[in-house]
Amino acid sequence: VDALKSSEELLLYCTVLHNIVKMVNLEEKFKECGITRVLFIRHAQACPLNNKPKTDFSNPHDWKLNDQTRPLTDGGKVQAENARRWFIEGVGLSNNKVLVGSGARRAVETLQIMAETRTANEAQVEVQMIHSLHPAGIALECEKLFDRLNYGPLTKYYAEPNGERALAEYGQIVLDEFCDMLQRCAHKPGNTISMFGHAVFLNAAAMEFAKCMNFSEAELKALTEVDLGEAEGLSLTIMPDGAKKLQHMHCRGLAAGSVTAHPLFSA
Repeated sequence: VDALKSSEELLLYCTVLHNIVKMVNLEEKFKECGITRVLFIRHAQACPLNNKPKTDFSNPHDWKLNDQTRPLTDGGKVQAENARRWFIEGVGLSNNKVLVGSGARRAVETLQIMAETRTANEAQVEVQMIHSLHPAGIALECEKLFDRLNYGPLTKYYAEPNGERALAEYGQIVLDEFCDMLQRCAHKPGNTISMFGHAVFLNAAAMEFAKCMNFSEAELKALTEVDLGEAEGLSLTIMPDGAKKLQHMHCRGLAAGSVTAHPLFSA
């Protein structure tokens, strides 16, 4: 520490140490809880924000309350129903310890359709909430970037000054809240936790999880290039031999309801 020449270097040094400790702790927690997969699912198409721009709200809290009430469109319900196939058959409802929503109505409605128990032999899985999955009022710098850049992959945001740092800080907020939640559900059966959230912010969270799960540089780079569509998912899996698997779960270009999992990177 004495050799560090500036407060910025000290901050970077402390951040690196913090992330190393968190990485070890997350791996240990996953082993203890039997978790081998984390899934990040973007909500299906939602209705607009009452045709009222964000600038009409006096503060982020008021805007967040209004934004959280947006329901799915009829088209969004169809998207979620189609995605249910890859979720139920490709992931497995009973494999989930818990299902996690952001608290926004559109994310919860997507969760309800994709993970609804419809037969007597299907599992019933508890639903938890991670508030930070809805970023309004939590990550103001990320919100400003989103207002200007809109949807797109992480590479689009990383090209902006401080874009990578802002998204990483937001992802760490989600990761911290996730670890707190994990203490409450560690004893539950299942090896997967599926989280339903929002646009590029899910990609940012997935990136911080992937770093702490020791995904390779090639896989992290592949993750930066994913433009996650509505009712699509990012799957981070630890294989039985310890290898890591990154998949984009979607039905693009296939018949409605087809099950598919596309690897983003193969060694």
